[in-house]
Amino acid sequence: MGKSLIKSIIFDFDGTLVDSEKAIYECFQSITRWLAPERVNYAKNILIGPPLRDTASEILGPENQNQLDKFVELFIEMHDEQVIKYTKPYPNAIEVLKAVYAKHIPMALATNKRLAPTKKLIDHFGWENYFHFIECSDSQPQIRNKDAMIQDIINQNEVFYGSYFFGDTVNDGLSANLNQLPFIKASYGYGQNQDWSKVLMHQELNQLSEILDLI
Repeated sequence: MGKSLIKSIIFDFDGTLVDSEKAIYECFQSITRWLAPERVNYAKNILIGPPLRDTASEILGPENQNQLDKFVELFIEMHDEQVIKYTKPYPNAIEVLKAVYAKHIPMALATNKRLAPTKKLIDHFGWENYFHFIECSDSQPQIRNKDAMIQDIINQNEVFYGSYFFGDTVNDGLSANLNQLPFIKASYGYGQNQDWSKVLMHQELNQLSEILDLI
C-alpha cells in the first residue's frame, strides 16, 4: 500500500468509526411494527447512513407519510435512550484516533447522525479532544446534508482544504467527490451492497486500522 501525504482527515461516524447497526435497526423495526407493520421488511433492510427523516420516509412508504413526524419523534426518544448500550467503536478505533492525533494530523467529523447522540457517544468514548469540528445534520439552525457539512468544515479552517474524507456509503463518496476531496472507502461499513460505479475512490480499506498505513 503506497504512502499518502495526508494533512487532515474528515471522518464519517456510523459505519466508519462506530458500529451502530444494532441500535438503529432495533429502533426502526420496533417503530415500524407499531406505525406501519406492513412495512417492517423495509425497516429490516434499509441502508443506515442517510438523514433520519429521509430514512423514515422511505421506510413508511408513500401511503404512510402522515406518520412521518411520529416516526421521527419515537426514533429520537428510543434511540437516544439506547445509543450507548448498543453502539460500539470498531476494532482499533481508539488506537487509530490516538495515532493520527499524535502525528498532529487535524481531524473532523461529518455525520448525518444528530448532534445529541453523537456528542453522547463521543463523550462516553473519551474522544472529545480528537476532533477540531463535529458537524452533524442538526448542529446548525438549518438541517444540512453531508455535502454542506463538509463545505462548512473546510470553510471554518483552511487546514481541511484538500482533506481526505473517510466514509462507508455512496453518499459519503459522492459528497467527497463534490467537494474535490480524496475519498477513502471503509469497505467494512454499511455501504457494501451499494452501487459504487459513480464514486471516484482514492483508496479502499478493509478495516479501520489500515488507515495508519496512509499517514
